[in-house]
Amino acid sequence: MTERLAAVHDLCRAVDAVLDSLVVQAAAEAAEEGWTAARMAAEHSGYYARLQRALLPAGAGLTRQ
Repeated sequence: MTERLAAVHDLCRAVDAVLDSLVVQAAAEAAEEGWTAARMAAEHSGYYARLQRALLPAGAGLTRQ
């Protein structure tokens, strides 16, 4: 079971990395179309929160539970 949980953990980390990349790319495209950070935050708060998390340095803001 430990190995399966470790594999799932690794898969989740990989998926998160891909999603972070897509979120940052979409933000860059939105900025090219004139969207500001304030507009993103106001109109799509969930997306903006994900963008902020994606832009954190590796390991920043992580807590152990």
